[in-house]
Amino acid sequence: MLSTYTFGASDNPIKQSIAILDSNVGEMKVEMILLKDNKWKLSSYLDGGRIVQREEIEYFYIENNFIRPIEYNFFQKILFRKYNASAIFDWEKNEASYVEKEEKGSVAIEEKVLGPSSAQLQLRLDFRELDLNNIPKLLNYKVFWRGSVKERLFDIHKDIEIIETPIGNYPTYKVSRRFESGDTRSQVFWLAPDLDFSVIKIFNNDGRREVEIKMKSLEEID
Repeated sequence: MLSTYTFGASDNPIKQSIAILDSNVGEMKVEMILLKDNKWKLSSYLDGGRIVQREEIEYFYIENNFIRPIEYNFFQKILFRKYNASAIFDWEKNEASYVEKEEKGSVAIEEKVLGPSSAQLQLRLDFRELDLNNIPKLLNYKVFWRGSVKERLFDIHKDIEIIETPIGNYPTYKVSRRFESGDTRSQVFWLAPDLDFSVIKIFNNDGRREVEIKMKSLEEID
């Protein structure tokens, strides 16, 4: 049975962790580590053998339960095609400088703009603050992505789903990213309250391939 009280993040700070996830394209390792000066590092590495390699790293602070990105780096190789991207967030100038392949540029940012990999973690932080008796239908974020700031909408499904994983079966909240009408892409997350609202399953369809990811192990670090 799910708890029905408001989960106060300030009363129970988020913990460092290392998770291993299985997918139909390879194994993924996700680490969330607290560095010096209260800076966090969120990294993920997907090992798909000779077919796909993918690494994503974001540095950020968590201020009043919201993520303030500092730096982002991304590398992906699918067969012989490689892709690199990076961004630096300057909050004094309210500007993000970025590199996308060979293109360099900058874009204005405002308060509460997330980095490219922050939205999924922000979902978790926000769920930790929600009154589970009064869950909103929609969460809306502004996210820096490929040289511009874009709006991301997430629909929350209120029906509880039991998800089977190698570490057990867990009740979850299903959250779907909203795309424009006619867009063939889809992205769905399942968050488990019993695991401090960790994302234990992801489904992603980028219009070319479908990827399903499930948590295989989860280790909290003191």
